[in-house]
Amino acid sequence: MKRLYLASIAIVPLVGCYAGERRSTGECPAGETCSDVTPTGLDFIGNRLVDQFLLSGPLPTAIGGTQVVALEYDRGDGVDVALDMPYSADDDGGIGVKVSATSGSQVTVLGMGSRSNYLRILDGDGLLMDRKELTGAALESMAIVPATYESIPADRLVSFNVGERDLGIALYGDVQSSSGPASQRLVDTSMELTLANAERKAWDTLRIDFAPGSYPLTITAGDKPANALDVVVVDHADSLAVLPNQPTTIVANQSRSVCFEALAGARYIAGLSWSFDVDGETRVQGDTALMRNCISVSTAKTSGTVSVTATAGGQSAAVSLAVSLAREARDATAPTIRPLPANITTAGDRAAM
Repeated sequence: MKRLYLASIAIVPLVGCYAGERRSTGECPAGETCSDVTPTGLDFIGNRLVDQFLLSGPLPTAIGGTQVVALEYDRGDGVDVALDMPYSADDDGGIGVKVSATSGSQVTVLGMGSRSNYLRILDGDGLLMDRKELTGAALESMAIVPATYESIPADRLVSFNVGERDLGIALYGDVQSSSGPASQRLVDTSMELTLANAERKAWDTLRIDFAPGSYPLTITAGDKPANALDVVVVDHADSLAVLPNQPTTIVANQSRSVCFEALAGARYIAGLSWSFDVDGETRVQGDTALMRNCISVSTAKTSGTVSVTATAGGQSAAVSLAVSLAREARDATAPTIRPLPANITTAGDRAAM
């Protein structure tokens, strides 16, 4: 599904996600001698994904690929700025990621293996300014993902509505965790993308303005050979339906979110403008909507039903929510819809390597 990254939405940093160990704990890590020039440590900011809303620390780097880590610190006035003091970058052996270059406040790392190691930033005397554990992982699959915020079933293929659209390429690999390997998004800023008449907007982002049709996209990432996926563009929907596992009741003076999907064949259509009629009140949701294919419904009724009709791509579908005195339990066996915000799972044409 689409996670979160709209110009109309404020980007809210979560310091804990990208703070170095020293900055997170307020203490010098065991076994290290720390520098006085960065008493509050450093932030290690990774490359943002096309469908990522919040700033984050570096995600795993694809083996054979690169990631650029930006270093920031607090000058003492509560303002974070790019690191502007002399430093050196140490990769602690580089079993997961290896330092390949430094430029200003940025350190470029290369994915080396399915392991983790510290990126250590040292001052001119070799004392620790801060450190953060980074991870390398093998690239296993990739997908085309939309750059709009929409709720899409986990395995649904994606197409794009006509007009100027941004799309992204999501890279996936299994990363070891305490509970075993888990599929996560990877970064490779050296990824090569070839799509005729598309504009490269970021390391993982292309802008298109295509007529309806299917367009081949060639992707070369990590240490894998070139792979091809199809970018499908359509100008109408063939069908529209409420998504699985949606609520069927609503409690008076409480809100429920109901989501729909418009399909071209079996593909979800990203980038449509959606119109919702809720008991005669019309709302339109498009590019500035947080979740354009979902509508938040509330009612002051104490009985009866609330009617919700969704229209997009020339198709419509309707549901009725029974007004209830108790909140409905969700069906644990129903299909899973991708959660917000930007972490890891997305819709798209996933192609195994």
